[in-house]
Formats: sequence, C-alpha cells, structure tokens
Amino acid sequence: MFRAFLDFWINPGFRNYDTINIVFYGLVLCCGAMVGSLVSIAVISTITYGSLHLLTGRLRWALPSPVKAVYFACCGFFAAELIAAMANPSGIAFNETFENLPVLGLAGVYSITFVDRLKLVRTVETTAFTATIAALGLLLVWYHDTNRAELAAGNASVLALLGSLLYVLNCGAAFRRNSIVGLAFGIAAAAAAYIVIMTGTRAMWPVLLVVPFICSLCFLSRKTNLWGIPCIFLLGSLIVILAPMESVRIKERIASLETDLHAISDGDFSGSIGQRVQLYNAGYDLFFERPFLGYGPGNERAEIAQKTAENGGTAISYSHAHNAVLTAALRAGILGVAALLAVLFTPWIVALRARKDEIGWVGLYVLSSMLMIYLCSGTVGIALGHDIHDTVYIAGICYGLYLVFGRTPPQPGDHRR
Repeated sequence: MFRAFLDFWINPGFRNYDTINIVFYGLVLCCGAMVGSLVSIAVISTITYGSLHLLTGRLRWALPSPVKAVYFACCGFFAAELIAAMANPSGIAFNETFENLPVLGLAGVYSITFVDRLKLVRTVETTAFTATIAALGLLLVWYHDTNRAELAAGNASVLALLGSLLYVLNCGAAFRRNSIVGLAFGIAAAAAAYIVIMTGTRAMWPVLLVVPFICSLCFLSRKTNLWGIPCIFLLGSLIVILAPMESVRIKERIASLETDLHAISDGDFSGSIGQRVQLYNAGYDLFFERPFLGYGPGNERAEIAQKTAENGGTAISYSHAHNAVLTAALRAGILGVAALLAVLFTPWIVALRARKDEIGWVGLYVLSSMLMIYLCSGTVGIALGHDIHDTVYIAGICYGLYLVFGRTPPQPGDHRR
C-alpha cells in the first residue's frame, strides 16, 4: 500500500490507480468524522496532482459531456465570487475567493478516477459500514456526555453532514443487498442516524426521513428487489428504538426552539433563533441595496453587523448569514445565487436525464441524497463555504457522476488512461 502511494507521487509510469481511487473515496466520503480536516488535505492534494498532470498532458481529459456541464457550473461559481470581489475589492474578499479554488478541481479528480465502478461502490459501502460503527463507538465511549457531538469534525453541524452521508451510503447498501448483509447495513444506517441525532443539528433531521424514500424511488423499481421494502420499516423501527436513548438531547433541542420562539413573540431577539431573525431581516435589507453583485466575499459580515445595530439590536457578526442562499446573495448578489444553485443542482439534473445501468442508479441515488443533505444544511446554516463541506462535496459529486457516466473512451492512438 505504501509503495503504491509513493509511486503515485514520484513514478512517471505509475498505473495502479485502482488502489489510490478506492482509498481516496473511502477516506473522504466515509472517514471525515474521525479524521476531520484530513479529508480536505486529501482532496486538495488530489486536485493539485490531477490538475498538474492534466495541464502537462500526462492525464487525458476524461469528462463526458454531462460532467463538463457540472465542471462549467463549478467554474461559474468561482467566477461569480471573483467578479464580486473585483467589484468590491478588499483583502478579505480576494482571500475568500482564493479559498474557493478547490471547486475548480473537479476535472482533475474526475480525470484521475480509474477503477471498476462496481468495485468502487462495494468498497465505499463497506468502508461506510466500518466507519459508522467506529464513529458510533467513539461517541458512546468518549463523547457520550458531550452536549453536541463533534468528534474530529470540530463542529456539530459539520459532523451532522458527515453522519448524514454515512447514513446515505448505508441506506443504499441496505436497499440493494439481500439477506443478512442488507440487514447489517440497515443497522449501520440506524447507527448513522443516531450519530446525526447526537449532534443536535435540527436542520439535518429531515434527511433521516427523506433518504429511505429516495432509496425506494431509485431502487425498488429496478430489478424488483423486494428486500428494500421491509428495510424502510426496519430502519424506521431502529431509529424509533434508538431515539429514546437520546430523548434528553432531542427534548433539549426542541425545548430551546420553543423557548426562542416564545421569546421572539415577546419581542426578545437575544436567543439563537432571535439572532437569526435579526440576521435575516438585515440580510434582506442589504440584498436590496446591492442586488446584482453584493458586497464581495467576506465583506458582508461587517455590513450585517452594522445593519443589525442600525435596526435597533446588538451588532451581530457570524462567518455566514445562516442561510446558504442569503449568504450567496450578500457575497455576490443575484449572480452568486444563480452560481450556487447551478453548482448544487446541475449534477443531479444531468444524472437524472442520463440513461443508467444498475450502478448508474446508485450514482443518481447518491447525487439526489447529497443534494438533500446540502439543501438541509444550507437552510439555517451553510451549504458551501467550509473546507470539509466543500471538499466532501467535490469528492461526492465526482463519485456519483462517475457511477453514472464512467469515463470517455480514449481516441485511437491515445495510450493515456
């Protein structure tokens, strides 16, 4: 294994990409809860490697036409933020635009993916099963008394996103596999749901309910696998059994929501929800002041703090506006909103429209579920704009699109892979 990684970086004739691909997707998609920002390092390193070899001609541009559309959407996202930064120049604006460079790495990651699709799916799902059990064990042994679980993610909301992805991968395996193997993945899916609940991130709870139905839409109409039907009820039963173990945490989160709502009705906006209401009101006003190019990436934070103070409250400043669309609108105006929606929806649209084999339907399921995860995350938080969020998203859509489209075949006489 070590020799394969060493050759990958220094051997010009390296060909054993299967091992690298399996380790890369398994690590990034499944192990983020335990390794944290190491997933960002892995993705950025792969982006750098793949992009350099694309530029030097060692790697072949292997993106099918639909995947090119996704790549152009990523380029549009970066361009929108760059234009907004140039229109509202500041050090922080250009710095935050530079931090978006990983979205341009989709072509490098995709072009360096050489592995049998079925082998990749089975390995990633097996890794997801193992990582889920390991993460749950860590939480129960060392972090059971934590108010909101974070693990190596460093943030409860980020762990909720990573746990939701584990839930997606385990659910998909449970629906598609028969007998005891499907049952084991169903239990792992319930464990992943428990991890999400332990984070206390209310915005991700809808994912736990919707993903099984996405499974049924993608898989139950294919090859009449009736094993997936009882999996819906088994998974729901396991979550119902496990949820009372976290009943105190769930009640606390619901009680805090009720307390904040009552406070807002009495005119007190000092609570968590109240501050978000102030953010949304300020953001709404700010957007209409500069609707086309916004205030520039990062510049919006000072504007929000000033506007919330002007509106009669305390100056509030967060790293984002607690809503992905509003954050994009303040950073880059209507152009930024369009670019964000293109990045989120284009992978799902091109996969939905494509003709798919059995593995291709797995890819559509992953892309549909990832869209759901990032939409829920962006409802009262962020979708993109965090190192783990961004790099996991790039790797995730590469994984899903590769399962749907594979690679373009080489031209006659082109011996590059």
